Formats: sequence, C-alpha cells, structure tokens
Amino acid sequence: MRHSPPYSVPRTSYWRAMALAACALLAAAPLAAQYPAEVRGRVMETGSGAAVAGARVEVIGGSLATITAADGGFALRGVLPGRRELRVTAFAHRERTVAVDAENGRTAWVAIALQPRVLALDPVAVRAERAAPGATSIGRAEIEASGAVDVADVLRAVPGVTVTREGGRGAPARISIRGSAADEVLVLLDGVPVNSALSGDADLSTLPAGVVERVTVIPGAQSARYGGRALAGVVSVETRRPRGAELGMMASAGSWGVRAAGGSLGGARRTAAGDASALASAEWRSTRGDFRFDVPDFRGGGTAVRANGDAESLSLFASAGLARGPRELRARAEGFAVERGMPGPIGQPSPAARQEQRRIAAGFSARGPLLGLEWTADVDAQRQTAEYTDPHPPLGTPYDDEVRATGAGAALSASGGTGALTLTAGGELRAVRFRSGMLAEGAPDGQTLGAAWAQARWSAAVGGWTLDVTPGMRADWNTLLRGAAVSPRLAAVAARGQVAVRGAVGSAFSPPSLADQFFHEGVLVRPNPALRPERVRLEGEGGMDVRDLPLGRAVVEAGFTAFRADVDDMILWFPDHLFVWSPSNFDVRRSGWEAAARARLPGAALGGSVSHAAVEYDSPALRGQVAYRPRWTANASGSAGVAGFGVELRARYVGERRSVGGSALNTLPAHWLADAALTRGFRAGAWRGDARLEVQNLADANAAMLVDYPYPGRGWSLGLRLRREPRAPGARRAVTPNLES
Repeated sequence: MRHSPPYSVPRTSYWRAMALAACALLAAAPLAAQYPAEVRGRVMETGSGAAVAGARVEVIGGSLATITAADGGFALRGVLPGRRELRVTAFAHRERTVAVDAENGRTAWVAIALQPRVLALDPVAVRAERAAPGATSIGRAEIEASGAVDVADVLRAVPGVTVTREGGRGAPARISIRGSAADEVLVLLDGVPVNSALSGDADLSTLPAGVVERVTVIPGAQSARYGGRALAGVVSVETRRPRGAELGMMASAGSWGVRAAGGSLGGARRTAAGDASALASAEWRSTRGDFRFDVPDFRGGGTAVRANGDAESLSLFASAGLARGPRELRARAEGFAVERGMPGPIGQPSPAARQEQRRIAAGFSARGPLLGLEWTADVDAQRQTAEYTDPHPPLGTPYDDEVRATGAGAALSASGGTGALTLTAGGELRAVRFRSGMLAEGAPDGQTLGAAWAQARWSAAVGGWTLDVTPGMRADWNTLLRGAAVSPRLAAVAARGQVAVRGAVGSAFSPPSLADQFFHEGVLVRPNPALRPERVRLEGEGGMDVRDLPLGRAVVEAGFTAFRADVDDMILWFPDHLFVWSPSNFDVRRSGWEAAARARLPGAALGGSVSHAAVEYDSPALRGQVAYRPRWTANASGSAGVAGFGVELRARYVGERRSVGGSALNTLPAHWLADAALTRGFRAGAWRGDARLEVQNLADANAAMLVDYPYPGRGWSLGLRLRREPRAPGARRAVTPNLES
C-alpha cells in the first residue's frame, strides 16, 4: 500500500496556494517599488493672485528644476516618492520653500504664493515691477494708489512708452513704444485685441482703470507670440478677478467739471463643485473739458477756450470663477460707452462734431491638466460701434458716419515638458465683420485670421548662472493679405544672484489699416489700396537688470536696455506735388536705449527713467526724425509718508518733436509736466477708506504732444474711496497709511 508523504498537499490545494501567493506579490509590488512621481502646480503673487512667469522651481537636494510658463504653471517629472521640498525663486519676489508629498506614480498638485520684494506705500506708492525680463507689470495695488482713471494714466511712467492724449480728461489717448506709431502696438484685453478694425490703433481712454487687475507692457518685436500689430510691443490688460468678499464705493470731483462715481460688489463661497466667486462693478465719469490754453504763435497767438471738449462715459464689468485644485473656469463680460465732443484741431475747430463709442464683450476661459499636459482654452465675442457726426464742419460737407464691428475668436494651447525643457504650442482663429459709411465702395466687409505658434523654454544651471533660453515662432494667415507671415524670435536670460543679463532677436509685422486703404477720397486727401504691410526683418535688443541691491539704508533696482530695429515699409502720410495727402510706405531705422532705477528707503521711495529713441527715415529724399516722435523722454517720481499722510510727486518729460515730416520747420519745444498728490487713509467702523487730493500740471505749463491738441493747465481733483473687506483667516491686516519693507 502506497502512503503519501507526511507534508504533501493535494494538487488542487497546491495550485490554489500558488495563485494566492502570486496575487499577494503583485499587490505588494507597487508598495515596495519606487515609481517616479510628478509634481505640478502654479506660482502666483500674494495678494493680487497674478501669475508669476519665469520663476525657477527646483527640488532641494536634487537636480530637477524647471521654469514657470506665462500662466505661472510648472511641471516636475521624475520626482522620487516621499516628502520633498521645493525652492521657488523669481525676479522681484521673495524666495520661498514649500513641502510636497510625492506618491508612487501619482501626480501631486501645489499652489505656491510668492511675496513681491517691493516697498508698499499704502495708499500712494506707485511702482512698476518687472513681471519677466524685459517686461513691465503694474498690479492692482499700484493702479489704485496712483489715482489712474484709465489705462493711459497707468502707462504714463513706463520706460520707453509715450502716451498721446488729444486734450484733457476723457479725450482719446493712444500709445507709442520706442517711437512707434499707435497701430504698431497690439493692445489685448484678457487676450482679446481691442485695436480698431478700421484704424488699427487702440484708444486707451476706453479702458477704465477701475476694472483692471494688471497691465503688462512687453516692448519689442513680439509677433512670434502675439501676431500682427505687435511690431513694437504688446500691452496686455487683465481684468479684475473675483477673490473674495468685497464692497467698495468711490467718488471724485475736480476742475473743468470732472465728476466720477462708482462701486463694486463681490463674494466667494466654497461649494461641492469647487471655490466659486463673482464680482461686479460700475463706474460713471463726466467732464466739461472747457479749459483755457495758449495758442501757438504760428496759429495766431493769444489765448482761447477749448470748446466742445466734454465727455461722459459709463463702464460695466462682471466676472465669475470656479476653481478646484489646478482646474479653473472663468466667465467675464464688460461694456463701455462714451459720448464726447470732437473739438478738432485748434487751427480749424469743430464746435459741433460729436462722437459716440460703445463696446460690449464677453469671454469664457478654462484651464487645467489633461493627458499629462497643461491646457488653456479661451473663447470670446465682442461688438464695437462708433458714430461720428458734424452738421457744420469747418471744411467739407456735413457727415453722419457709423462704424460697426462684430468679432469672435477662439484659442487653444497646451504646455508640457520634461526636466529643464518645456514646450508650449497653440493656435487661434478670429473672424471680424464690419460695416462703415467711412469706407469707399469695394472695401472688404470683414476678415478672418488664423495662427499657429510654438514656444520652447529650456533652463539649466551653468557655472553658477541660471540660463533660460526661449525660442519661438508663429505663422499668421489673414484673408486680406497674401500668403502667411512667419515671425521667429529667440530670447535668452542669464541670472546670477541679483543680476540678470538678457538678449533677444526677432521679427514682426503690422498689416495696413483699412482706414488708410479704403477711406472715402476727399478734399486734398486720397486713400492708398496698394499699401504693403509694415515689417521688422530683424530686431535686436539686450539689457541687464539688477534687483534688490542694498546701498546703505536703500534697496535699489535698476535696468538698462538697448535696441535696434529696421522697419521696412512703415506707413506714413505725405503730400504729393499737388499737395494731396495720402499714406505711403517708407523705410525707417529705429534705435535707442532705456534706463530705469528705483530706490526703496525706510518710509520713502524714489524712481526714474530715461529713454532715447531715434526714429529716422532711411531714404535719399527724406532725412531726420519722423514727425511727432520725441527722441528723449523721461520720468521721475518720489513718495513718502509724512505725519500720517502719503505724499507723492511725479514728473514727465517729452523732448522736441518735429511736426512736419522730413523737416525741422515748426518744431515743438520740449516740456515737463508735474503732478502732486496727498493721501490720507482712515477707518470708520468696518470700512477702510482713503482720501486723495491731486494737483495736475503743478507748474501750469503750456504743453501739447500734438500741435493742435493742447493739454489743460493746472487742475485739481479730490477723490474718496471706501471699501469693506472682511478679513480672511490668515490675511494680513491693512492699515493706512502704512510703510512696509
């Protein structure tokens, strides 16, 4: 009889045991193995919540590092599991270290807030901090403290920027960067172009400062990222975002009938779907504009009153957001309407000319991670209308013209990378339809624009320096132009300690405006349908920035930039041999430099900048500076807290300007304009407030950027702002006036 071994196991039981052991091993393997993790997040600025681009994020004790994208997002791949510490450094911000738990094969998400390294003089300090090398960014706190009424006021002290306002408060205002024309600067409102579909330029007076969260000026050839009209630079305006409970009111009055009133209401709430918030605001402004001015001698001399210079505007704004971790949805809507007189040039005044402009816009954006990439999607729509009437013009026949433009667009981008390399690519499509009685028969009634772009960012540590290289390229298609416009750009930044050295080369273009090509031919004026696009074949610039440099009791920031660009086919107006004026293409050479510095002291701040821009004809028939482009501009400012008050002084210098193309005849003299402000903060129960007294044109200077559009003399304004903001847990208490280093 055969006996089984004492420790034998039946065959079925044996295989069952083996299967159970295999399952146990498979279940335990992920727990024992070390699979790399991924850390994603976004770097934002404390207080404003604005994205911090160009920040360095590194894993302490390792070699992993990356640079944040334009939206502040970053991704670190290959992080070993466990509790890791990230070091975050950014220009003009305090360094911060945060801890994050990296799990096997999983993605961790972290939001990092950086404190700006600035002197906050509440409520009157005005500072222009560098959002990224070569760019100047002005945040919400600075905008409120400056007393700015519109975006034109916000930009008046930015190095290399010249703002031309056609008269007093409420008059149209346009921007020039490094001696450019206004239609060579692209102005974006939440990423949507607001440049006129007909004239190509943007009226900054129609962008109220009260709805603005941040304004960023990016000078130079920027078509590689932003497309047409970004030939000389980009002005990016971000509207306010709902961030919590808010109840505010404002009112002001001043000389020449200036009146204003407004308010805002916002709230935030945590829901099952995420953190929801909403904000709404309204603002009304009015002015008579009937100031007295000195008439130039070549216009007859003497004094006169600027008649028909009144303006009345109303702006409405609303936004709502929903955020859950790294994912965010946001909807926004804004409306603006202005009715104002068009006084015309002082040589041929138009006492009956009127203008009405209206803009209604809405947009929706979404961002968040998907399939290992960071995605951003935007859709928008806007409608702009304008009416121009004059029953008794000084020349020609009466007119009643209307312009209507309706547009919609969509943009999609994705960002991803590994280690030190990040790649971002995207595309956009935009269509505009317009109708205008100002255009001649045969003019197009719309256009469609498409674009595709890509940008890489590579960061590495080389010999103690942090090197950041950003190549990019964009292709634009336009139904009104032939072929595609391809715009490349290469930028590099090397930073070590408190010093950053930067350089860039690139190209850009600006299409001709429909107003120049197809307006109605009139007395001594003629359109030019054969105009070619303006083109910068190659622009080079280089500069250096120094940040947070201690000098005794002061902390100094400084920057210097030099640039050179050859602009082919710049569109300028000239008369022919019959003295018929018409736009034509001319080659222009543009070069110059900008220097700016700021010193922060205990209880005070000083700042200033100087810019030189030579914009000269490259033609055997024409020589010298292009008309109305000053070679020299400068700004100076100082602020301090004195006996509980905030005191601020600002001055702006504009050098000589030629008023005739290719000739020094009737050159306009240089001028200084100085403003002073006195502010006082107070509390009334749960309300915080500040009162502001400002004197404009302190020296009562007789000045004008354009010969026929004088600025007002000395004026004043008194404003009161109240805000009720429940203090959030952990938030810093605001006390005014307050000096904080």
